Amino acid sequence: MIDLSILQQGLAMLASPWTFLALSGGLAGGVLIGALPGLTATMAVAVLAPFTFFMDATIGIPFLLGIYKGAIYGGSIPAILINTPGTAAAAATARDGYALTCQGKSRKALELSLYSSVVADLIATLVLIAVAIPLAKVAMKFGSPEFTLLYLIALTMIATVSGNSFLKGLIAAGLGLLVACIGLDPMSGYQRFTFGSTDLLAGVSLIPLLIGMFALSEILMQLGRPRATSGSAGTSVTQDCERLRWAEFWALRPTILRATSLGTFLGSLPGLGAEIACWIAYGVERGRSKEPERFGEGSTEGLAAAEAGNNAVVPAALIPMTVFGIPGDTVTAVLIGALMAQGMMPGPLLVQQNPGFLFGLFLVLLATNVLLLVFGLAAIRWLKQVSSIPPAVMYPCVLLLCLCGTYSVNSSSFDLLILAFGGGLGYLMRCTGFPVAPLIIGLLLGPGFESALRQSLVFSNGSLEIFWSRPGSLILLSILALVVAVMAWRGLKRTGARSWLSENRRATT
Repeated sequence: MIDLSILQQGLAMLASPWTFLALSGGLAGGVLIGALPGLTATMAVAVLAPFTFFMDATIGIPFLLGIYKGAIYGGSIPAILINTPGTAAAAATARDGYALTCQGKSRKALELSLYSSVVADLIATLVLIAVAIPLAKVAMKFGSPEFTLLYLIALTMIATVSGNSFLKGLIAAGLGLLVACIGLDPMSGYQRFTFGSTDLLAGVSLIPLLIGMFALSEILMQLGRPRATSGSAGTSVTQDCERLRWAEFWALRPTILRATSLGTFLGSLPGLGAEIACWIAYGVERGRSKEPERFGEGSTEGLAAAEAGNNAVVPAALIPMTVFGIPGDTVTAVLIGALMAQGMMPGPLLVQQNPGFLFGLFLVLLATNVLLLVFGLAAIRWLKQVSSIPPAVMYPCVLLLCLCGTYSVNSSSFDLLILAFGGGLGYLMRCTGFPVAPLIIGLLLGPGFESALRQSLVFSNGSLEIFWSRPGSLILLSILALVVAVMAWRGLKRTGARSWLSENRRATT
């Protein structure tokens, strides 16, 4: 039972007009920031967090949460309209969202993205409120062996987002893991693949590389197409009246629930953010689909899974932060600093000393669901017009945003070289049929996987027994074996089906 005074404090926080104004302003600004390629949720929260140090906690923290939520959703808008993810968490959204836009169904894609995001956010928020402590306790019991196996499970999902060639997907993933090794060795501190450059000591900057591989490569692809078809990216949506029907959305409820569950689970584990959750949810749904070949060609299942997966992470990432003081992702790491600046210590002390504020925070998160729906519908109405701009005008503007967004991440001119490298690499991969997604997954998972694996082997003196001698790692190892077995069975089944079809064709001819 919740103490009456705690309930009153929480309701008073939500009812405050200043809190509501800060939350609304943060959410609207977050949607706009997410819709601009290169401006990420992490960067926006980090830049604006110092301004909240001089505000009351009941105003500043809701403002930052609004930016966080709005930016994660807002990244889907340019991903759908111009194949340029506004944030890294919307990278999977671009695969099917942009394909729907090219088919003249941008309105349907935008509405599906919004409704999937709102539903996933609401469910994950309810999970945060109801089972925050049990889930956080489970996450805290994970050691380096468990995280190693968890990363391996995530890496096996690469097979489900590798398109038609599993071999090309593995090559791309290996390249991503290789790029992730650039920088200082996490344990010894030795330089690896830096070639004497001090700019590479911290590794390859993720955001410039993502912008290059997705946005810049798309511009290069458009320039290489005939003028008659290059306007596909600028397909007018002003006359796109096909809206999402309720029956279509209702039919996707299993997909949204599965993706939400995955996003909630991954978000509650420290270090795994929306960027990874969107791909895993997308890959799982592609593996379960009866028509996996439609993924990447305008599948509503793929779009719903990607958006539900990444938006469910936002409330779930607050679980380890609020209960144990451990950041769930990079944004919550900034939020921890903001809370500490307000004199609050995230973790058990926050629950004990500021229960009213914590309960008010839960109510604020619920209120953002309604506001996200309102601001999302407004964004669909106004921001969708970006795709009606002629390509000759739009792509130079997108290029300018890419350059500004890339430079603003670290204020480094070296990041512009990474942008150019990512653009060239992405263009080359797309021209030769290599999927970009596995490379990004390998790059995202590489540092965490390497650290967890090496720590595990150090603890066990090089013995692999540590990966099945602990109850948690044994369970995850069993899950990994099950995932590999299911994927192998499905691959053999599809191969057998193709062989049967080819034999049938030969017999009939």
